[in-house]
Amino acid sequence: MQSNILIRIQPILFSIFAVAVSHNLFFVMLPIRLREGGFESANIGMAMSMFAVGAIMAGLFGSRAVLRVGHIRAFSSMAATLAIVSVCHSYFIDIWITAGLRMVAGFCFVTSFITLESWLNVLSDKRNRGQVFGTYQICFAIGFGSAPFLFSLSSEHDPRLFGLIGVFLCISLIIMSMSRLPLPELPSRPRPMSLKRLWQYSPSGTLSCLCAGLISAASVSLISLYAYDHGITGIWLSLVLGSYQLGGLLTQYPVGWLADRYDKRLVAAGLMAMGVVSNLLIIAESFMPMPIEMLVVLFLISGGSGVALFPLAVTQVFDHIDLKEAMSATSMMQILLGCGGVLGPIIAGALMTQFASIWLYYYLVAVHLFVVVFLMIRKLFVRTETLESSSKYQVSMQGASVGSTVLEPLLNYNLAEIGDPELKLLLVALGQQPKDPAILIRTALEGSSLKPQDVAIHMVLALPKRSGELIRVLVKQFPEARLVITYSLRDLFILRKERINAMLQVALTEGADDAERTEIDSMLEHISREVDEETVVA
Repeated sequence: MQSNILIRIQPILFSIFAVAVSHNLFFVMLPIRLREGGFESANIGMAMSMFAVGAIMAGLFGSRAVLRVGHIRAFSSMAATLAIVSVCHSYFIDIWITAGLRMVAGFCFVTSFITLESWLNVLSDKRNRGQVFGTYQICFAIGFGSAPFLFSLSSEHDPRLFGLIGVFLCISLIIMSMSRLPLPELPSRPRPMSLKRLWQYSPSGTLSCLCAGLISAASVSLISLYAYDHGITGIWLSLVLGSYQLGGLLTQYPVGWLADRYDKRLVAAGLMAMGVVSNLLIIAESFMPMPIEMLVVLFLISGGSGVALFPLAVTQVFDHIDLKEAMSATSMMQILLGCGGVLGPIIAGALMTQFASIWLYYYLVAVHLFVVVFLMIRKLFVRTETLESSSKYQVSMQGASVGSTVLEPLLNYNLAEIGDPELKLLLVALGQQPKDPAILIRTALEGSSLKPQDVAIHMVLALPKRSGELIRVLVKQFPEARLVITYSLRDLFILRKERINAMLQVALTEGADDAERTEIDSMLEHISREVDEETVVA
């Protein structure tokens, strides 16, 4: 099932790779371009920090774009806007225009992340969500880390590289536009989830989102100052500067694997403890010099511990929320990440200015320790997260006088508890009353291991009022499975819900040949006799 899920989400993985390449190309090219324009470092830093402001705006308002036009159109709009931003950068070298464009880019990039990550939440479940998001982050890290090598194709000052950014953005747009992934259910409200509600769902995940921003922004923005102050050059400089994402490649998948099997708070605490040790050793190196090879390894471990925190925070929250709240929860988490991204460089930069560049790592140690202490307190003294019960999608059949022991667990039908994410996503998509459910059903079954008989009973339980219509579509798409589908619904017929049974019987017999119709009628008559006999005995 795990490999099947990864195949299923291939469009998202390829898209995030292309988006990550363009994301880092902006970060690398713009400071160089502004420096050549004669702007001071302080002004360049101000302009680049506008990305975080745009990211916060995306957390506040990005989900409205998705609610307005849907996931694919929202993602396509953001990618197209970023391509326009890239072209504008090639024409203008002005600090204020750059600042404005960075704000727009922050909004578009983070809205794209919100769209893709909320999509992944619906496609995954508690059993595989850690590995799914770990793989997603690996693809992002590979794309992000690959961007600097593209400079070998041209001079790093060549404005045509902005065209290359547009190419990667268009690639991601085409991939998602042509994908056959069923659309997740749109949120009932366009606003981000309130901080209080997110905290009630998962205090550990909420705090980890903020601290992930504090760690990542400071690490990425200020590590170059430390490297230059310590005279690191050549290939070692490239490895140190890229250590945050390169280290993430080493930790993402193992952390995801552990998170799917153990308490995510313990995994996150262990990850932060590893970061504390590596950052303390980096501090120790300033007093007792060590070989550059060992120092690079420490940077990779430090980066790996930091970059894996946010995906862990996301999975902690997503384990507890209802599917309909995925978009609003993701928006709030991006706001927290953005707030941390604004505060982190300011705090760490002030410490480095006041004392020395090594104080970046004193700052990182403090943040890592804070997360470890908080998570362990939650684990040891608060046994479970403080949760409000998620709204459940239920179908009540309590009025039936006769039931089947096979069916009893499904009488209170909870969509969130379906183990197969492909089936869950199909039911969510059908719940949106698509114009052509036939395409949706065929696409879902052909692109997965699901069989018609696997989904028939779930469609009836999840959407009883439309059960006749959906079963008719299912049988029409897979006529050879008509009898198999009929027998899969046997336990539902036993419940004697006359209206639903009548709709199902019409749907199953429509278009059937004489032999199939006879067998279906015979089965229904046999069920009726069994139920009548049980009623008499009772």
